[in-house]
Amino acid sequence: MVNSSVKLNERPVKVARIADLTGYSKDYIYQLVHRGKIPFHKRGDAGSKGTLRFFESEVTEWIMKSFTPSVSDLYEQANKILEGRM
Repeated sequence: MVNSSVKLNERPVKVARIADLTGYSKDYIYQLVHRGKIPFHKRGDAGSKGTLRFFESEVTEWIMKSFTPSVSDLYEQANKILEGRM
């Protein structure tokens, strides 16, 4: 199955680039990988350490989905702002 968020001819990048993109430390990104919370790809045998690679388009989509506020969050923020004006 082809992942639709990966751009045609997009090259995978290393964890250091994802650290720059997200502002997270490399250690924290490894924690996210271990917990299955961030999209990643692993080259090598299942038993070996392998090489982690990421696609920026997948990580960007993950950021947008993970950190987009819900409608109820937006209403709550709007109400707080409006209460401060009264």
